[in-house]
Amino acid sequence: MINSRRNAKPTALDIFWARCHARAHLYSVGYIDLHDAVDVLQEHAERHGLIAKIGQDAVQAIMAAAFRRALARQDAA
Repeated sequence: MINSRRNAKPTALDIFWARCHARAHLYSVGYIDLHDAVDVLQEHAERHGLIAKIGQDAVQAIMAAAFRRALARQDAA
């Protein structure tokens, strides 16, 4: 999902994807609660025009995938 162009500036979607994975990790280790994690990500998506660009369903799918991945890694550990 990350922009694969060399030396390219990350897009808003690249940054959102990375933030989702970072916040999902913080949630999976108990550093933040789920509502705080998701609320911040939703605000970020709105503020940077991702809702208008890719839609709310796609934004939620990215968040859900990040949290599923982080929780699966945590369960495996």
